[in-house]
Amino acid sequence: MNIQNDCVACIVGQIDKALDLLDVPQALADEIKQEVKEYSKSFSFSYTPPFIAKDVYAYLASRLNLSDPLETIKQQSIEKATELLPYIYKMIDKSDDKLFASIKASVAGNVIDFGAKEQFCLTNEVLSIFEKDFAINHYDILSQQILKADTILVLGDNSGENVFDKVLLQTIKNLYPSKELFYATRGKPIINDITTKEAYQVGIDAYATIVDSGVDTPGLDLSRASDEFKKLFFEIPLIIAKGMGNYECLEQLCDERIFFLFKVKCNVVASSIDKEIGDIVLLQK
Repeated sequence: MNIQNDCVACIVGQIDKALDLLDVPQALADEIKQEVKEYSKSFSFSYTPPFIAKDVYAYLASRLNLSDPLETIKQQSIEKATELLPYIYKMIDKSDDKLFASIKASVAGNVIDFGAKEQFCLTNEVLSIFEKDFAINHYDILSQQILKADTILVLGDNSGENVFDKVLLQTIKNLYPSKELFYATRGKPIINDITTKEAYQVGIDAYATIVDSGVDTPGLDLSRASDEFKKLFFEIPLIIAKGMGNYECLEQLCDERIFFLFKVKCNVVASSIDKEIGDIVLLQK
């Protein structure tokens, strides 16, 4: 899906928010904010929001001379998510459908999204997620596809969320030990998204092969992916795509192999699926 006017304001606002959180001299912060605002006037509406955002965040990183400007925020999110793991495991353990419960846990982590205009409390989301219904629920189809598929690819999204993605991968592996699992990360730091560094950090490699997609966008823009990753992507029979960025980049494929799993956090995505901000979605296009 291509950017709309709301997306322009959102991307500019993300930079403002990042600069307010970082220890940046006020004069430099004001200069960067003004430059990004001016640059936004030339955004092309022929591209997805993640494609546009990559250049803006690359500019921010260059101006601040930081390869990963939001590294501290990423680590704080991972720490907070890890604190909630005992409750997650308790709820999955008592569930009659552990796969479904682990999917719920995974989507709860999707509230961790620095790039989203709407922000939610992770603790509140986790405590309520097991009682919350999906606004779109294609779980019956997904569960059958998981049974059939010999290999499964999960596309990661945000740091902190990866803690709960590990729980999903662990559950799939416990239920179906013969399945070969892959977990894809961004190719370089972008916003608060997962790179291989954060995937290995939380131990995802115990259950899945971690793969670097090569993309420098906060969402899997296949035009930016490595040839090696594209080969894996198009050959694998089942893909679970986490987060709105992956939805924004991949929904136009209308690929039945892809199941999108995310929390709706903006009006643009809400309108595209005719749902409300705050809804959780498990969608096969």
